[in-house]
Amino acid sequence: MNLWLVPVDEPSFQQTLAEPIDLSDWDDRPASFPERARVWGVRTDPEQGSWERNRRNLERMERGDPLLIYRNSESRYTATGRVGPMAHTEHVRDEYWDGGPALDVYVVEGYDDSLDVEPETVNRLLGYEESFWPQGLWQVSDDRPTDRVVQKFDI
Repeated sequence: MNLWLVPVDEPSFQQTLAEPIDLSDWDDRPASFPERARVWGVRTDPEQGSWERNRRNLERMERGDPLLIYRNSESRYTATGRVGPMAHTEHVRDEYWDGGPALDVYVVEGYDDSLDVEPETVNRLLGYEESFWPQGLWQVSDDRPTDRVVQKFDI
C-alpha cells in the first residue's frame, strides 16, 4: 500500500472531482472504468514537459491505494479517497481540462470531503518539515508512518 498526497488546482477540481462526471460518451472507455465517476489525473504528456517523477509514481500507484487530497486554493487537506480504475487517455483531458498535460487518469473511489486538516498536522504525523506541501503527485515513502495517517483520517 502506498499513501499518495494529491494536490489539486481549483479549476480542474471543480471540473472532475467535486462531483462525479458523466463518461458515457467516452468512445474507448475501458470496461473497468465506470460511466459516472470522480476522476483525477497525472501529468505525463511528453509534449508538454518532462514528467519523469510523475511517470515513476504512476508505475507505483495501485488500485486501492489511499489518497489524501490537498486543495491548493485552501492550503488544506480537504478530502480522502482510494485509487480506482486507471486509464491512459486524451478524453478527460480534452473534455474537461482544456488540453492540459494529464494523460493518465484514475477514478477516485470512496471520496469523502468531510476532511479539513492543516498541512502542518499531516506533516507532523508523517515526520515532514512543518512547511512542506505536496507539489505534484507525491508518494509518501515506506519508511514514514503512513498507517497512522490512514487510520487517523479513516481512509
